[in-house]
Parts: sequence; structure tokens; C-alpha cells
Amino acid sequence: MNTEPPQGDDLQRMLVSMKQNVLERATPRPKRRGRRAGIAIGVVGVLLLGAAGGGVALGLIPTSITTAPAPTATTTPEPSPTETSSGAPVVGGPTPTTNPTPTPTPTSTRPPYSLSDPDTWTISGSEVGPIAFGSPVSGELDEVADAYPGTVEGVCPNPNVSNFRRDGSAALTVVAVDGLVWGVYISGFSGEDVDAPTTAEGLGVGSTLDELRAAYPDLTSVDSVYYSEEEGSGLWTIERDGRHITFELGGQASTVGGVWVSSQAEVPYEFCG
Repeated sequence: MNTEPPQGDDLQRMLVSMKQNVLERATPRPKRRGRRAGIAIGVVGVLLLGAAGGGVALGLIPTSITTAPAPTATTTPEPSPTETSSGAPVVGGPTPTTNPTPTPTPTSTRPPYSLSDPDTWTISGSEVGPIAFGSPVSGELDEVADAYPGTVEGVCPNPNVSNFRRDGSAALTVVAVDGLVWGVYISGFSGEDVDAPTTAEGLGVGSTLDELRAAYPDLTSVDSVYYSEEEGSGLWTIERDGRHITFELGGQASTVGGVWVSSQAEVPYEFCG
């Protein structure tokens, strides 16, 4: 005798047959209605409990119940802080300030001079000692008069020309135009060894033409109607600070006898005329 419970199609057929029998017997009758209904319900309960493999009775096809997976929470990684090097700019921070580099004050290359000693005065395109070109002549002459206390010989009829003399020094002539210093002439043609202002290179009255050429590669001759072809050119000039420094040798002289500083390269023929 087979004691195994029915399975598969046999189980289904048995359940359907039993269901039909139960329903037929459960048809209501006038008598004993409650008793038979209770018996039918009990039989169905026993069959349900005895079904093998978890099948569902009363014609229901067994299905497996799949549970939806639980939602997984998504985590967003926190951004890791980035270290900023000390040299990198910081956005949003205060703008760093830097101290401006001080501009060095230009130092004059002219040697210092003594107001009372014209031999220490420097000739340049902007000054001759204390005499500054383009400055009011009245103020400049006061300082010159302190250095040249000697008596001025002769009176020049030209009010724009001032002559100064000093024992042992070259004569000095200051020419003004519109009340401003325009030209300065240093004269040492006396043939005596005199003190006189010189350029920063130490050249002036008494210097030779060879010395001038060696010191000034830009030295050029100045054409002048005051010197004949036999005498040759006696005027040689350089340009400094927008003005000419002209050295006058004069005739067949081998050394400089006069120095003229002005915006005009040629030395005037005369100053008082």
C-alpha cells in the first residue's frame, strides 16, 4: 500500500473531486443544515493543512512570492579638503599688499665745488658752477659777485651782458636773454696760468686739442667766419644736456683759451656790441 501523499496532478484532481463532493453535500436542506456545513468546513480545513509542498487548496495554483528588495540608501562621499600651498592665491581672502620699492635718488656725477673758488666749478650743459642756465639772471649774478669781488674793468653798454674779473682767475661773462641766463663765456687768453672752471673730465682753459679728442669721441669742429682758412678751425664743440660746450683754441694756439656754453655752438664775435 502506497502511504505517500498525492502530489502534482494527482493532488490537484483529488482536491477538485473532494471540493465537488463537499459542495454537493453542502447543498442546503430543511433539516440538519448546520451540522453538515460544519462537517464540510472541517474536512476542507484538514485537507488544507495536509497539502504537501505548501500548495494552496480549492483550485488555487501555488506560486512563489518574491519580496521586492529593500531600497538601499545611497551615500554621497564628502569632498575631502584640499590643502592650499602657502604660495597659491586664496580666493575671497584679502588682497596682499606689497611695499613699493623706493626709487633711488639720482646722484650727481659732478664733483663738489666751493663758491669762493672758481677753479672748483664744473662746466656742464645745465650749469657753470653756481650759474644755472634758464634761471633769472639777477639771482645768479649775486652769487657770481661774491666769488668775483674784483673791479670790473670798463662798462659794457649791453644791459644783457655782465663781465666779471678776478685776480689769478679767467674772466667770466654772463649773457642774458629775456632776463634768463642764456650763455656763459670763460676767457683765459691772457697767456697767464689762471684758475678756471673745467668739465667733469677736468678739461677747459689750457687743455690741448688732443686731450679734447681723447676725452670726447663726439667732438666736432664748428665752422666760423671769425677764423681764416690759414688759421684753421679754432672752435670745437660737444653737446650736453641740450646745450653746446664749445672750446675755443683761437688762431694757431695749441691750447684752449676760452670756453663758451650756450644753445648756440659758435662763440659770439663780441658781447657788448
